[in-house]
Amino acid sequence: MDLMALVPDSPTAPIIQDEPCVEHICETPPKEDPLIKVIPGSSPWAKLRRWFLNMRILSREHPFTLYYLKSTRAIDYEINRHLKIYPQMIHPFSSFRIYWESVMVPFVILALIITPIFITFYFDELEDWFLYNHFIDFVFITDIIVWFFTGYYDSRTQSIVLDPKSVAWRYLRGAFIVGVLLVLPLEYIIIVYNTMWWLAALNVLKIFWIQTIISYSRNLYYVYRINFHLYKLAEISVIIIICVHWAACLEYYLPLVIAKIAGENNASWIRSSYMTNRRTRFAVYLTCVNRAIIALIGSTHYLSVSATEDIIYNLFLSVFGVLGMIYLLAQFLQLMTTFHSTRKKHLKLIQQLQQYMRHKELPYPLQRRLLTYYNYRNKKGFERDKNIINHVSPYLQEKLLLHNYRRLLDSVELFRYLPQAVVTKLVGAVHSQIFMPNDVLVRANSYGDALYFVASGTVTVYNNMENEICHLEDGSYFGELALVMEDDRWIASVIAVENCMVYILSRASFQYILKPYPDLLAYLENIALTRLEQTPLLEKARELNSSRISGNVNISSIKVKRRY
Repeated sequence: MDLMALVPDSPTAPIIQDEPCVEHICETPPKEDPLIKVIPGSSPWAKLRRWFLNMRILSREHPFTLYYLKSTRAIDYEINRHLKIYPQMIHPFSSFRIYWESVMVPFVILALIITPIFITFYFDELEDWFLYNHFIDFVFITDIIVWFFTGYYDSRTQSIVLDPKSVAWRYLRGAFIVGVLLVLPLEYIIIVYNTMWWLAALNVLKIFWIQTIISYSRNLYYVYRINFHLYKLAEISVIIIICVHWAACLEYYLPLVIAKIAGENNASWIRSSYMTNRRTRFAVYLTCVNRAIIALIGSTHYLSVSATEDIIYNLFLSVFGVLGMIYLLAQFLQLMTTFHSTRKKHLKLIQQLQQYMRHKELPYPLQRRLLTYYNYRNKKGFERDKNIINHVSPYLQEKLLLHNYRRLLDSVELFRYLPQAVVTKLVGAVHSQIFMPNDVLVRANSYGDALYFVASGTVTVYNNMENEICHLEDGSYFGELALVMEDDRWIASVIAVENCMVYILSRASFQYILKPYPDLLAYLENIALTRLEQTPLLEKARELNSSRISGNVNISSIKVKRRY
């Protein structure tokens, strides 16, 4: 459930003045379209090439983009990396992949329905099979080629792989063999055997296309944000329909194949008097569906099962039906469990939020901001991460914290001079905080008491005259002087531009951990003072309104530098 639906977007909502806040007005020039650099020009051909390239690169609207990359800077870097190094590849989170999978899912479902009908009920009338088979194979050969040019997300390294050799090797070790077997030029077997039905027989292997449906549909579930229960019901229904359909067609097809190989068998059920009275193919198909369902559920047949091929096939269907019933029962139990647990959780959360906002009489803008914050926090899994870290052993807790904050430890220069024992204690004192657009991280002239590390997102730095100095993005930090200097004031304000996750280490925690090492604390203070002398931002913050500096900067002043 979307929690923002709790606050109606009504044009008649009362306008309530909030306390004054600093609105971010970005003064930086708009970013140049990277596609123009790769394909310059304004001709129709250049525009068409840029459109095709834009379809292949990372899509900012793709749900996996924000999930894996998390910030604007990371997205821009990924797009530039793709364009500069691998322009011929297709990004796994591109618009092309969305459209391709959206087309392939209904196409494969239709192919899985038509194929067994062709090979069964047009057993001796396959003159049109060539055209159909060529078209189907052409689409799946195209799908195989697309996979060779599509990158993938490596969960082990937590990176997106676009290298052609790595992509090809991964696909060759995976689904390539099955994919090729399903699109082999089976029609050339006719030249050897001089008979048409062998072609149809080998196309029975195309039942394995059902794996393509499952794989692509699960990706589309995330892309289109389909309701989980609706998606699972649709997936289970499609699997049941396709399996029953193929089982029904093979009920009729298997005796035909045996008759071709070993001759006519009057004991076969398709030779019974009941079947000879079924005049149309549709009537025959309905009988086959009925017979297949009876075999799948293990019921008693009303038509004879005396031929060897009938006995073996119906025995197989009975075993398959038992396994299928177990699978479906497990799926429905899981579905009902998640439905009730999710519903209870949502109802409890909705009730708490409604009671809180009603009791506090929160204004409309504040309600939307509160729910936006909760949605972002819930999406990032803050409570989940906290529960996991708090319930593991001390050794695992230490390793997890070191892994989670390794970017912070690698980026802040002061931490490079600390022994491992101190670093281990410091990561336990770091806490994460979410800032939304226009939230103030620090204010100019206020006392600095913490180090701030921008884990994801973008913040902007303003001087006392409210002139923008620079933007700080992923991996930037400020306030290291506040860890070692007391009575230190910020010389600039820092305001969030987008949703940001920030790691914060307070001076009280830092100095408490370093209290047993007074010489080390004094040494770090000298290092910080030396860095301050080499940092141009302190002076630039006091100069022209258009001054802009990028990189890791220090915006906290010290006593000898204080002018405000």
